[in-house]
Amino acid sequence: MNQSAIAFNPVFEHVQTADSPLVMTSIYQPHINLVIWQRQLQKTLQDYIDALTQGLNALQLRTIIAPAEVSEWLGGLLPEDPRRHLFIDDVSQLVEMYADLFDLNVVGLRLSLINETMCPRFHTDHLACRLVTTYSGQGSEWLQEGNVDRSKLGAGSKGMADQLSGIYQHHQDIQQLQQGEVGLFKGDGWINSQVNGIVHRSPHINKTDKRLLLTLDFAE
Repeated sequence: MNQSAIAFNPVFEHVQTADSPLVMTSIYQPHINLVIWQRQLQKTLQDYIDALTQGLNALQLRTIIAPAEVSEWLGGLLPEDPRRHLFIDDVSQLVEMYADLFDLNVVGLRLSLINETMCPRFHTDHLACRLVTTYSGQGSEWLQEGNVDRSKLGAGSKGMADQLSGIYQHHQDIQQLQQGEVGLFKGDGWINSQVNGIVHRSPHINKTDKRLLLTLDFAE
């Protein structure tokens, strides 16, 4: 995929999207606070992810790790399956891309199987940039700059739920990453940004649902 595949979203000027991983470098543009690599997972990989998600009741893996160590580390923790290497290769690739993008020797990796809504309120992250991808289940939700009242963040909501606080006006204002897509969420800790961190939240999930989520952060 060549660079011409990367274009500004005409509706969301602070967002850049493309079906090429090259789009991830756009996070360095000072007016961008969300980058979305619009990818679709291969069927064999998705079949493995579905089987893994259905076969586990819980999964909480967290570590600080170098890209070259991810394959061996995950291989020792995930259940045996002839397709397992496809998932491990995908996670390893994302870790390598994230580390290269930000010149990191190690990254903070979290792989979680979630059956409850983690962060139900719209918020910004107090960090530089987080990579987020949902392998199974609903993706993260976010608000475009023109549709968010940042004065309603945190204490500004006066304890009211998002749908009542006025942080957004209409339900259709809520945007959502699709399963398999990779998002780079710029936070308030990004130095010299022309826009504040992207306002986002976890999707609401029912108790019978599961969500397999990978996040990558700068290691602390």
